[in-house]
Parts: sequence; structure tokens; C-alpha cells
Amino acid sequence: MERITGIVTGGASIGASLSGSASVGAAVSAAVSMPYAGAYEVTPTAQAQTLPVGGTTPLQDIVVNPIPSNYGLITYNGSTITVS
Repeated sequence: MERITGIVTGGASIGASLSGSASVGAAVSAAVSMPYAGAYEVTPTAQAQTLPVGGTTPLQDIVVNPIPSNYGLITYNGSTITVS
């Protein structure tokens, strides 16, 4: 038995046409993936960020921006404020 597998995105379809003896069979399976609907541009933060792309197909590249040039980490130790 021949097996044909594929991924269907954006409303596309998979089809198969086989010819040969009557004993030839075919199985067609498809995994449908939804378009990614989240942010395509992110900026680093102090906390971890998760872009939930599981089970979806991004339609463009996801860009992680550099830390902004005017970024300053402000810390306070109880008596002194430090900007680094």
C-alpha cells in the first residue's frame, strides 16, 4: 500500500491519483496548520518571552530586536540607585 502524507496550509488541498493493478491502494493524510496570529517582532526584556507558534505556521520571519540603545538597567540596593 502506498502512503501519501503532507501538510495543508492556507486552504490548500492534497490530492492523489494512482493507476495500476486493482490491488494498489492509497492512504492520504493531512495535518492542517493554522496561520500564526501572534507578534512577528519582539524586543528583549528581563523576563523570558514565549511566542506560541506550536501547531501554527508563521507567515513571515519572527524578528527579535536588539536591546534598545537608550536602555538603562536601574537597580536599588536600599541606599544607592545605579543606572548601568
